[in-house]
Formats: sequence, C-alpha cells, structure tokens
Amino acid sequence: MASGAAQTLTAERIARALEQGDVVVHYQPCYDLRTGEIVAVEALARLFDRDSGELVEPAGFLEPLEESGLVVHLDEMVLAAAATQVAQWRRLPAGERLCLAVNLSPADLDDPMLPQRFREMTEAAGLPLDAVIVELTETLLSRTGQGHEQVLAELAALGCNVTLDDFGTGNASFDYLRRFRVDGVKIDRSFVQFLGSGGPHERMAESLVRFCLSLGVHVVAEGIERPQHVTALRRLGCPFGQGFLMSRPLDAVALGTLLREDRLPPGLAHPVDRADLPALTRVPGTTEPSVLERLVPRVLAGLVSLVLVLVAAIVVTGRADTDASLTSAAENRLEAIDSLAARGVDLRLGGLADAVTTFSRSGAVRRAVVSGDPDQMDLALAALGSATTNAYNTSLYDASGTMLDLAPPQRDPQVVGQNFSFREWYRPASRRDTAYVSQAYQLMTPDHTWAIAVAAAVRDPGGRIRGYVVATLALSGIQAEMEAIFRQYGVAVTVVDRHGTTLADSGGQVGVMTKDPRLLRGRAADATGDGDRLWAVSEVSAIGGWLLVEQDRDAAVGTVDGGTDPLLAGLVVGIGFVLVLLWLATDARRRRLKADLRRSNAWLASILGATPTPVLVSDTEGRVHQANVAAAELLGVPVHTLRGQTVGSWLTTRDQPATDGGAFSATVVTRSGDVRLVEVQVRDLTGPNGEPMRLHALVDVTPHREEQDRLRAQSRVDPLTGVANRIALQEALAAASAPGRSPHALVMLDLDRFKSVNDDLGHAAGDSVLCAVADVLTDAVQPDDTVARVGGDEFVLVVRLDERTSHTVVAERLRSRVQEVLDAHPFALHVPVGVSVGSAAVGPDGRDADELLRLADVRMYDAKRRRR
Repeated sequence: MASGAAQTLTAERIARALEQGDVVVHYQPCYDLRTGEIVAVEALARLFDRDSGELVEPAGFLEPLEESGLVVHLDEMVLAAAATQVAQWRRLPAGERLCLAVNLSPADLDDPMLPQRFREMTEAAGLPLDAVIVELTETLLSRTGQGHEQVLAELAALGCNVTLDDFGTGNASFDYLRRFRVDGVKIDRSFVQFLGSGGPHERMAESLVRFCLSLGVHVVAEGIERPQHVTALRRLGCPFGQGFLMSRPLDAVALGTLLREDRLPPGLAHPVDRADLPALTRVPGTTEPSVLERLVPRVLAGLVSLVLVLVAAIVVTGRADTDASLTSAAENRLEAIDSLAARGVDLRLGGLADAVTTFSRSGAVRRAVVSGDPDQMDLALAALGSATTNAYNTSLYDASGTMLDLAPPQRDPQVVGQNFSFREWYRPASRRDTAYVSQAYQLMTPDHTWAIAVAAAVRDPGGRIRGYVVATLALSGIQAEMEAIFRQYGVAVTVVDRHGTTLADSGGQVGVMTKDPRLLRGRAADATGDGDRLWAVSEVSAIGGWLLVEQDRDAAVGTVDGGTDPLLAGLVVGIGFVLVLLWLATDARRRRLKADLRRSNAWLASILGATPTPVLVSDTEGRVHQANVAAAELLGVPVHTLRGQTVGSWLTTRDQPATDGGAFSATVVTRSGDVRLVEVQVRDLTGPNGEPMRLHALVDVTPHREEQDRLRAQSRVDPLTGVANRIALQEALAAASAPGRSPHALVMLDLDRFKSVNDDLGHAAGDSVLCAVADVLTDAVQPDDTVARVGGDEFVLVVRLDERTSHTVVAERLRSRVQEVLDAHPFALHVPVGVSVGSAAVGPDGRDADELLRLADVRMYDAKRRRR
C-alpha cells in the first residue's frame, strides 16, 4: 500500500478516520548494538485515509490533529493497540524482554488522570508498566507547567521509563535532565550522522555520546544509517540504537516475522569472525589424539611426496603450456583491470551521489533554499563542497529549476538566475528520493569543459519539492584516471554513460557518441578474443553505463610467462623432499608438545571457570578472546557470544581505560537493561603464542554505591520532618545561583508563639505541628524544589519561579497555606500560632548564599514585628 506522506488531512477527515478506527500502528525496532537483539519497539501512528486509499504519516495529520484536540484520542488508541501487540510478542523467545516506546503530546499531560489510564490500559493488555518507555521531546517539555511535572513524576513512580527524545537539539536539554526524573536519553540523528565521518563535527558528536553515557541512564542513538555509525557507537560504549541500517518502521505482521526469525541484522554483524580468534583455553575433558589423528600427518607426507614426483615428471617431459592457456591468463588479467577501473569510476560517482543525497535531506539546505538567503546558501554550498572534494562546482536551484547560488563562482556569473529546467537531470531528479547522475554535457564556461551533474531534490517535511542541490563533476578527473591505467597497463580504456556518450577515453575522445556494439548491447560481456584484439566490458552502476578495456592479443599474451626452468623445478622438488623428511622427523615431538598444551589448557579452563570474579581476556586492540561464566552472568549474555566483541562496547567510562596495568571505573548496561557500576582491574598477559594480551577483572560495586547514595541522602534529611537539612539547603542554593539557571525564590518561614505549644502542650504536640508544616510545604511546591528545616521552628524553601510570579507572591501563598493548616490543627483552640515569612530573589541581584539567607531573615523579622 502506498504511503501518502505528502498529503495533509483536514480535521474532519482525521476525526472520521479515528471514529472509524482507521489507525494503523507501525513499529521501529531498537537494537542492542552489542548482541543484535531487539530490545524495544517505538510505536508510530499512521492513518488510513479512505478517500485516497493510502496510509498517511504523521507529517500529513499531526498539526491539524493537535489543533483539533483529537491527539489525546489518537494516543490512547495507539497505546491500547501497541500494548496488546507487544504483550503478545513478549511470549516469543526473542521478545521476552521487549519494551514499548510511546510518544506523548502536550495535550496528554493536561490530563491528571493520564497515569491511571496508562495503568489501566497496560494491565488490560497484560503488559507490565516497567516495559513501557515514555518518550518526551524538548518541544513538549518546553510547554510543561507545574501540573505536567506532577503527571510525569507519577508515571515514573508507576514504573514507566521516562526518556528524553531528540537530545542535544535544543538549548534547554541539559536543564531538563535536572528538572525531570529521566531514565534514558535518545541522541538525535543530527549528531549520529557525524560519527565515523572523520570530519570536525565527529569530535562534538563523540563528546555528546560520552556525556550521555556518563549520566548512568539508558542511551539510545537514533538515525543509524551507515556501518561506520555502529562501529563508532560500539567503540564509545553506546549500548542501544535504531535506524534504517537495521530496520525501517514495520507493520505488526512484518515485525512479528522479524522476531520469530530472530536473525542478526546485517548492519550489526561483528567485523571479527570469532572462529579467527585463538582461544586461550579449551574446555575441560579434551581427549588425547586418536589413531586417525596420528595417521593423518603420515598420509599427508605421502601425498606431498607423490605430488613432488609428478611435478618432477612433468618438468622432465617438457612444458605443456599452450597458446590457449596463455590467452586465458591474458583474458583474466584484462577482466581484473576492467573490473578494477569500473569499480573506481563507480565509487567516485557513487560517493558523490551519496553526499548530494545526504545534503539534500539536511535542514540547513532546506532552509537555505526556502529562505533564499545568500549567506545561508553560501554556507550550505561550502559544507557540500567540503564533503565532495572531487566536485567541479556545487549549486542550488529552486523548484522551477532557476539557479539560486553557485560555488565557487565561475568566470561567467550570469548563470545565477537562469532557468535550467531544460537540462536532462532536472526531471529524473524530481522523481527520485536519492541523487540522479545525468549524462555528459558541456559547461557554460569559456573552455566548454565536459562534465556530469549529480542532482537531488530538496523536500520539505511534507514531501514537496522546494528546490534542488547539484554537484558538477568535471570529466577531466576520470579522463586522467583512464590515461593512468593506459600508461600503467598498456590497455585502451573507454567509459560511456547510459546514453552512449563517452565520458573518458585513453585516446582523449570525450563527449562523442560511441558506435562500438560492445558498449551498446546493454549488458556486461566476458573478456574474449576478437581478431587480433582481447577485450572486457564491465558495468558502471552509478551512471548505468559501461567501461571497455582492450589490448592487442600479442601484447597481452606476451605479458604472461608460460615457461619454467627445468633445473629450477628440479631444485624445488629436491628441497621439497628434504622438508617432508624433516616434517616426519619432528612430527612425534610436535604431537607430544600438543598433548601437553591440551592438558595445560584444560587445567587453565577449569581455573577460569571456577573463578567467581568476572574476567574478560582481550588482545591489545580490546577484542575479547575469552570470558568466564561470572562475566557472562554479569553482562547477561552467553559466554560464546562475547568472543570477538570489544571490551569498550560493554564497559563505558569517562576515565581513560587502563592499557598497561591499573584500574578504572566503568558503567555496564546488561542485556536486560540494568545499569551496573564496576571497578575494572587490568593486568598484562602473554598469550599462548607469545602475543601481548590483557586480563580485565570486573568487580560489581553497585550495591556499595547504592549504600553510599543512601547514607549521603540520609545525611541531608531532617530526621524529624523528613525534609532537607542545612547541608542540602546550601547545595540547592548553590545550584539555583549558577549562571544561566531559571529564576528562584528563597523563602524563610518562622512559627510565631511556637514555644508556647511545647511549654503548654508538650514536645510531642510541638513535633506534630512541625511535621504538619513540613507536609503542607512539601505539597505546595514542585518535586525539584527544596524544603528545608534549619532551626527549631524555622523553614527555608528554594522554589523555582515562572515568568509571571515574584518571590513575594510565592512567600505570601506559602504563608497562607501554612496558616490554614495551623488554624485547623487540634492545638489551635489552646495556643494560637502564627506564621511570619521573608523572601528574596535568587540570582538576579548577584548575592551569594549567606547574603541571601541574611536578607530573607531580615525581611522575615520585619514581618514578625509588623504582626505584633
């Protein structure tokens, strides 16, 4: 079924689709980059439009859906359908730990009953709430108010995993990590695309990934489209990722099939074959070699001797080489040269096409084309030119084909502003999602340089064409390569495009139409003889054309040496016999040494398996050669799957890992998603063949760190009321006073005549009053605000302000709330207690923490005197 992403539905058609249940949920899988498992699926809504008979993607209905208020209804339908589907998939072996990721809209957070509806729908579907991931974009978080923060806190309390989506794309992303409880972050694809590029932006992207990993939360990389992205993320230790390289969004049937097949995506295959890694140990119980194993070397020795005798007989009776064998060798050589040359042209043009495709999809290019701003267009073309070093020039066009900008400017700048819709590349580029390579043509320059254009359409999020980006490749570079092949190999080379136009020719002919039937038959031909010539043809996919290599038969055959010196052959045979005898003489000793080695390996394997400490043994490049059962249990994977993976893909650290002995701290994200803190001891080893190795001993210190955090938290809590103490207050004031933070209010609150409560009613009554005040103050502020008890009956609060509220308004609101509770308390009939407050603004006046406390204290006692 075609996707109608380009069309936009009206509110009436959206409402009708929801009423008729025409909601289709697609799922994009999220993979564990280390093991290749699908760990989560992101639910993506599609609407089936009965008028057009197509599925419409969010770009075609999201804006009118939010304006009409129907987005909440759609989100409910998506959650109900996806939760039921994921609960079914979790019954499959490959989906046992599968999680569901859903996106929330600002309208969802307006409903305080959202946590209850989440619980009811997931319980009805049979999906546990700890398997639900709630994804929040920065756009959504920028609209959150105090009520919204409470809703998110309740969702987190239910067990939902709160994840910050598109991380790094906005200025406030880091502030949201402080304001909200975040269980994970998804790094935006605009950063992931730079990984593995080797460009200046790669360091920035790597720094962002390392920062996210240092937070101790789940980290997911979005937009993985190339193998080098996976390689870089594994090297950095990023555990999870999703992108078109592994899988595009799929419907429920296709994703169910994917889970049942449980196959490793090609993009996540480890580059190192585990079979190529020498194991340091063998499993215990290895037996001695059998009679057959001892007999094999002798049989091989006999066969080698027989082969040597036959070689000697062939040398004695003369050479058996014929013209046919020489010709075959020459044909093979021509085919190799032809394939190599065709691949070089294909890589040059294909790489340029990939670069143009990527830039046509970037937001910077789209904004430059739409705005028509010369500075933006110059920057976009400069970026494209730096990524396409082989391009003659780069240019931007509007949707009608009129040139908007050209870089670098040529001698005849009047081409800017002209319409080029008549060019052959214009129409094909508008009908493609990727770049189109045109036929050869001459540039509008004084020397009429021959070139080809690589063009791609620039589309807006709705799929409409807003313009074109073009990179022009002068054919002189390809011509120089063909001439170099001619000089090196002595073969004639011709390259033509799909139209038969000559792009390069070792004879210097460029731009002429070929009449050679070998280049017009539309298929690659095997190398063969044609009279006095040998030739081969290979396809150049990037241009839909062909590359022909040909050479004179005598010259080609003469390059192959078909003779062998009989004396030299006899010498080789004699040496071979001597080597066979030496081999047979040392075979017995070799077998004894191998038996000793097997026994030693079995003993080492038993020790490694019995070691309770998790152990990984790697080479100097970090590739795991061996792991024990304890390490596999810590990481949650079978032992054999660790071989060939890198240590860095499992151990994430902000420190520089030890390379020559030492220790470092690291975070481990297990296959089940748990985050563990480990101390890693590194020791140098020598491998069985003398190669340098490293042993990594892992000690799980997570329980110790949790206990430290618990004790640290207790040291910052007032034991009577459960609110913060002076230590926590000082930390909150320092954080609120940091540059760039949102405005905060410092409110100091004191109870008037509280001493009379203790004197007349006892300390138990006084304690109940203090606890009641602490409870009402905690309920009156947001979870990330600070309520502290700093004296007997004195409380201090650090409260975040919005743009419309001053610190005095907040102080008076808190005083009224506390006074209401005090007036309703049972002791109020015996001892009336009042409330005095003072406040100050944190940050704008530049005062430090002590000065702010002193100022609030003075204002509080001024209020106390006025009340008297």
